[in-house]
Amino acid sequence: MVSSNQVPSLLQSVQNGLRILRLFKKEKNIWGTVEIARELDLPKSTVKRLLDVLCHDGFIEKTEKKYRLGLSLLNLSGVIKSHMEIKREAAEPLQSLVDKIGETAMIPTLEGGKVIYLLKIECQQPYPLHGDIGDHNPATCSSSGKVLLAHLPNNKLEEILQAGLPKMGPNSVTDPEILKAQLQTIKKQGFCICIDEMHENSISISVPIRDYTGQVVTAVSVIGPRNRVNTKSLTEIVELAVKTAHDISSRLGYIESIYDEDFC
Repeated sequence: MVSSNQVPSLLQSVQNGLRILRLFKKEKNIWGTVEIARELDLPKSTVKRLLDVLCHDGFIEKTEKKYRLGLSLLNLSGVIKSHMEIKREAAEPLQSLVDKIGETAMIPTLEGGKVIYLLKIECQQPYPLHGDIGDHNPATCSSSGKVLLAHLPNNKLEEILQAGLPKMGPNSVTDPEILKAQLQTIKKQGFCICIDEMHENSISISVPIRDYTGQVVTAVSVIGPRNRVNTKSLTEIVELAVKTAHDISSRLGYIESIYDEDFC
C-alpha cells in the first residue's frame, strides 16, 4: 500500500514516465538515456530507472544502447481503434432503437470487474440514474456487465468474482454461485434482464454484440425506470434489442452461420 508521503513522488514518476513516452515521434523514434535526460532536464539515474520500468512492462524496447516504443503501446492503440470502430458502427442502429422504444440505449465495455460506457444515446425523457460515457459501474449489478461476464473464460471470471460482489440495488446478487448460474442462463438464452440490481426502480436489458472473430466484444444495453418500462412490452424491447445487436455485429464483420452454435 502506498503511504500518503509516497504519493507526490509516485505522481512525479508517472508524469516523467509519460514525458518520456511522448518524446518518441515519427521524426525521432529512437532515443538514448543521455539524450532523454538532456531533453527533459532530468537526472540520468532517474531516466534509467524509468526506462527499466517501461521496458519491463513492454512500453519501451531496448535496441543496442538506445530505446524505442514497445509492443504494449500497439496493444493499447488496438484497443482504442476497436472502441472507435464499435462506436462508429453502433451509432446509427442504436439511435434507431432509441427512437422505437423511447428509452436510453448504451454500448459498454468490460474493464476488470467494471463496466465502462463507450456510447450513450438518450431518449427524450432520460432516467436520471443512467451512467454517463466513461463512468464505471460494477459488472455484476448490470445487465450489460452480466452479458459480458457470461462470455469470459472461466479463469478471468473467477478473478473478478474473488474480488467480491458489491451490493448496489435491492436485488443485487452477492452470492458468486447464484451469479454463476445466472450467467450460464444468460449465455444460453442470449440476453439479460436486470431489475432493481444497480438502482431501485431501474430495469436494464442487454444483448451481446460479436465482432468478425465471433467473440462477444460489447453489448446493446437498454436502461430505464421500471415503472415506465413495465407499461411497455418487455418482450418487444428484447426482440428489438436482439435485432439491433445482430445489426451491429454484422457491421463489425460477424457472420452468424460460422458461429451459430454459440450465438443465441
